[in-house]
Amino acid sequence: MTDAPPTPGSPEMAAALAAQQPMLLDTLNGLYDDATVLVGRILCDRRGATAVRATAFDLDGLALVLTDDDGEHETVVPLPAPLNHIDEIFLLFFAMVIEARTASGEEGTTSVERVIATASGYRTFVTSVSAVEDVNPHLRRITFRGGDLADGFAPVGPDTFLYLLLPPPGRTELTVDAGFSWEAARQMAPEDQPVGAYYTLRAWRPDRCELDILVVLHGDTGPASAWAGRAAVGDPVALWGPRTSWSPPAGTDSYLLVADETGLPAVAVILETLGSDAPIHVVAEVGDRSVRQPLPEGDHITVTWRHRDAAEAGTTTAPADTVRALPAPSGSPYVWGGAESRAMTQVRRHVRDTWGLAKEQVSLVGYWRHRAHADDDPE
Repeated sequence: MTDAPPTPGSPEMAAALAAQQPMLLDTLNGLYDDATVLVGRILCDRRGATAVRATAFDLDGLALVLTDDDGEHETVVPLPAPLNHIDEIFLLFFAMVIEARTASGEEGTTSVERVIATASGYRTFVTSVSAVEDVNPHLRRITFRGGDLADGFAPVGPDTFLYLLLPPPGRTELTVDAGFSWEAARQMAPEDQPVGAYYTLRAWRPDRCELDILVVLHGDTGPASAWAGRAAVGDPVALWGPRTSWSPPAGTDSYLLVADETGLPAVAVILETLGSDAPIHVVAEVGDRSVRQPLPEGDHITVTWRHRDAAEAGTTTAPADTVRALPAPSGSPYVWGGAESRAMTQVRRHVRDTWGLAKEQVSLVGYWRHRAHADDDPE
């Protein structure tokens, strides 16, 4: 049995939020920077602010530093509702954005508002485990088949990912159905709320209404990992999504893909489905040669493998070091990545600041965060 999730307002919830804070701030100041500006300008009543930076996100609210003609101003936007589950933190930020847009009387659409518009089309597919296979001692293929997958499921991109909704810790039956929504989940008693994590779709077989995900096994360090280690045929699950972060601009003429074990399933699908002979360079970090995942080959594909050997996953700088050693690309490159959060931040800083790539040319997703990086400075 895994530990129960932290209760709202508890020291455990505060600690869980603190562990996620570097990733949260990196996202708010990077991917969602325009929405953070809107929240600061409107909800802090400083419409003349030219810059807004998030500095903390805790149980008291979102701390911001706003810059206007009078200088810098520190303020806190309270949470619009109590945080019941750590997975809800972005929902609360999204609620701030909606409140700010309504109060602003201004036209426009921020990155968050575009996500909200897209999310209105997300669905929940209730299904069950149909097969479990260990690819290697640290990687497990879990297959889901039937149920709601027969009702219109389809991938949305080469890196399609889904939120795997699981029974609460210590229970075997789902507490959600196809009508699931994050808003409704907030109203559930904490002990009834589902747990889970995002996973990449590795394969979809529409003729069998069957899909595979690859799960990196790392013990009982989280409810999803604990579930995956014990997954058995017949186990019920729900899949929320699907979503994608793959969005190369028109005219892209080369690709750089950066991943560790968690992102390699998406890399494999990208290489399988990318209808282009444009040069592709893959930077892949894994434990050692024995746990490499097979990748499609081609004359236009270059794969640089980096091995951690005795080092723990998420503790090396190999992905960023490898990218820094590459020459700055010419033309119109696109950089995609899925790996440990600090590694993605390091790569993002290099390709944006040193190579000078535009925001739309970069999609680097922190698939997970090492426990030792909870106090990283996102700036």
